[in-house]
Order: sequence, then C-alpha cells, then structure tokens
Amino acid sequence: MLDFAVLGLLMERPRHGYELKRALGELGFWRVSFGSMYPSLRRLEKRGAIEATTGTGRRKSYAITEAGRATFAALLAADPDANETDRAFQVRLAFLGHLPQEQRVKILEERRNRLSSQLKTARETLVDARTASKNTDRYRLALMEHAMRSTEADISWLDGLVASERRTATA
Repeated sequence: MLDFAVLGLLMERPRHGYELKRALGELGFWRVSFGSMYPSLRRLEKRGAIEATTGTGRRKSYAITEAGRATFAALLAADPDANETDRAFQVRLAFLGHLPQEQRVKILEERRNRLSSQLKTARETLVDARTASKNTDRYRLALMEHAMRSTEADISWLDGLVASERRTATA
C-alpha cells in the first residue's frame, strides 16, 4: 500500500523522501517513518517504477517512470479483493481522479455494495444479540449500533460521490 501511495504522489510531481513522508501525513492516512519510506523508494527504484534525480542540496528527488505510471494505473484500476481494508480503499480513493469517470463510478459502487452487505449482516447480528438474551452487555450492543450507523453514513457518503460523478458526466 505504501508503494502505491508513493507512486500516486509521484504522479503529481517529483519529490524527495521528506516531501513524500510529509504528503502522506497530509493525506491523513498514517505517519510513515523514514525506516519504511526509504526501503519503499529503493524497492520502487529497483523495479524501475521510479528514478532518482538530482534534488536540492544533498537530497535526492524521485520521479515516476513510464513503468511506474503503468504499475500505478494497474494498481488503481484493479478490482479490490473482498478483504480490502478501509485504509486501502481510502488510499485508492485519494488517487481516484486519475481514472476515467466510468471506472471511478464502478469502484465507488463496488465499495457501496460491499458495505451494504456488511450492514445487512451487522443488522442481523444486532437483532440476534438483542433477542438472544436480556443480559447482553449494553456496551456491546452500543458498539454494534455505532458500527451500523457508521456504515450507514459511509453508504450515504458513497451515494453522494456516485451522484456527483454522474452529474459531472452528464454536464
């Protein structure tokens, strides 16, 4: 996932390691240590996805290569597996603008369908927990309700993104 995010940021412009680390933090996903960042850069450079260029001072800048652009495009457009984490989806979403509109809608709708399925299961589990025993811990029930409401909010948010994409396509 880190390699994908680095490639996505380099699609915008060449950057040095510190800039990449800062940009990842600004995206709000995670704080990356230099102990993770530089091995990722070496790995991508070894694969030919990026190349080091002269930067400012002693810093190396990195630029994406044509091979890196192809790798990024393939990773971005790939069908997510059923176990795609929330963070992996969020990273993909951060770079969704690099895809054509119809692919963006497809990815958003697939995510919505996955969340709808999770919501159905969560509702059934909550109903079972409420009816199974009067002694079910109220905090466990509250946590289950919170998870359902969060999933409902995510579905509503995705509906808004899909509607916006469709409006943009017809405009």
